[in-house]
Amino acid sequence: MLTSDVRVQSAVRSLDQGKLGAFVRAAIFTTLIVGLSLLYLFVQFRGLATPDAMDQAQIARRLADGKGFTTGYIRPLALSALQTQGGEKQVDLSEFPDFFQSPLHPWVSSLGLRLIKGEWRMKLTDIVYAGDRMVAAVSMLLFLLSVAVWFLVLARLFDRRLALFGCAAVLLTDLMWQFSLSALPQMLVLLLFSLATLATLLGIDAREESFGRTMMWLIGAGVCFGLATLAHGLSVWMFLGWLVFVCLYFPPNGLPAAAALAIYLLVVAPWLVRNFQVSGNPFGLAIYGAFFNSPAEESFFRDSRVDIESSGTTLQGKARAHIVQQIEMIFGYLGMNAAAASFFLALFHPFRNGMAQSFKWCLLLMWLFAVLGMSFYHPSGIVSGNQFHVLFIPLFVGYGMAFLFVLWNRLDLGSALLRNLFVAALLFLCAIPMLLTLFAGQKSRINWPPYVPSYIAVMHNWFQENEIICSDMPWAIAWYARRTSLLLPDSVRTFNRIHDYNETSQPIRGLYLTPITGNQPLFSGIYKGAYKDWAALITRPPQIRGFPLTEFTLLPIDGQCIIFSDRPRWNETRIIP
Repeated sequence: MLTSDVRVQSAVRSLDQGKLGAFVRAAIFTTLIVGLSLLYLFVQFRGLATPDAMDQAQIARRLADGKGFTTGYIRPLALSALQTQGGEKQVDLSEFPDFFQSPLHPWVSSLGLRLIKGEWRMKLTDIVYAGDRMVAAVSMLLFLLSVAVWFLVLARLFDRRLALFGCAAVLLTDLMWQFSLSALPQMLVLLLFSLATLATLLGIDAREESFGRTMMWLIGAGVCFGLATLAHGLSVWMFLGWLVFVCLYFPPNGLPAAAALAIYLLVVAPWLVRNFQVSGNPFGLAIYGAFFNSPAEESFFRDSRVDIESSGTTLQGKARAHIVQQIEMIFGYLGMNAAAASFFLALFHPFRNGMAQSFKWCLLLMWLFAVLGMSFYHPSGIVSGNQFHVLFIPLFVGYGMAFLFVLWNRLDLGSALLRNLFVAALLFLCAIPMLLTLFAGQKSRINWPPYVPSYIAVMHNWFQENEIICSDMPWAIAWYARRTSLLLPDSVRTFNRIHDYNETSQPIRGLYLTPITGNQPLFSGIYKGAYKDWAALITRPPQIRGFPLTEFTLLPIDGQCIIFSDRPRWNETRIIP
């Protein structure tokens, strides 16, 4: 009997402190991660919801199909730039190069899309497109890989226990999972940012021992920032903040910073050269976004030329307004994570760990520069293409938790139970948005309005590969219908010019209008707003007199979408692979 008791006590001790305990905790942690991943991917996921995500996804599929970095989303401004650069009056859209999106994220997504090539065609009975789920799964995998790297970062800055709690808080942040499901490039940038941060900390650690090793790690960080910029152009602002820190922290005479800058430029230069050769501008179309306040799809993309002076926007005024907006919404941008928000209090605390104390200022510089970048390319929502605050959540959580633990220790309660309750309460606060999301359930099975993927995909049958569909959501046509689509031009006159003078090798045979235009305010949005020239076709019933596409029919849901064509193609029965 005594032997049995000893064995039980030994097993309990092993479970609590030994290798078995570590294995059990790891198994529980892994099970929770897998469970959350499956819950978000197969229960919460409703498909892609942003133009940038669909645009990059359709580029990724073209890469997977061996068509190179080309696009099926044609912007009138891009068409005009290509005509000017190439000196051609008629442009072949079958191999139209993209010079707006950054290249790395579509390339990574294309690796996943290759695995489901047989599922590229969406069926009318499908609720969620297989391609949507695949690019979201790739994004989710990138997020989980980044969490593993952030654990190493936080363990180096603080300790393994805080790193574990910090990563748990990140995994319990609903916003991180929402960005994973969005298939936006932030999760790829997050992984590269974590690697750059780890390389920087290793450089700081080697600072007193070996100048060569320090240089090696900082050059590695420069490579990671270069790749992050190829994943999303706004990453350059984080790199500039990091570069200022390296100049100030690493002697002699800015040599490490110069080396990191040189390798960074070597990484991004080929893409800049490619853009210049294609469009005449190394930064492509993205650079013009700094001069307009409205979404690109409603302003400069729709015009055949850019008139910056008439945009009514000054960079100084835009930066001031959007910095204030970011400060007002900072808690939401950080996923309403209480630990992450505590970072700003941690700035006033002198950490005993020299590395943590020094890197705190590097983190602040990177965030401030990112805020400045977002003031020119402001986020259009909490989950949107230019929202970069989300990238700082893991580091903010680490510093915030460290500061809160310091305050707790100063209470000197000395009870392990109370300490565990404090940690549990902190994690619960971080998880509140996630709990609200999961218990609220899905509001609908698709992202309507404005997207009905299966009814967009049916246009693949109605139109040939060598025909163009003009639309107010060309990114969705290119992604779901796998057909080349022209963004609705600024005027019917521009449309007629492209149509009548055959400025494209492929003729325009359809016009698809959706709630993007139809749900605009009738007077300020349609009759006097950005779509005023299309009012006759947007309103019901449409006035098609003088318009070249004379046939039309209403489409689901509730007739809020309408398709115009040269003939009633929807009455024809045919299946196109």
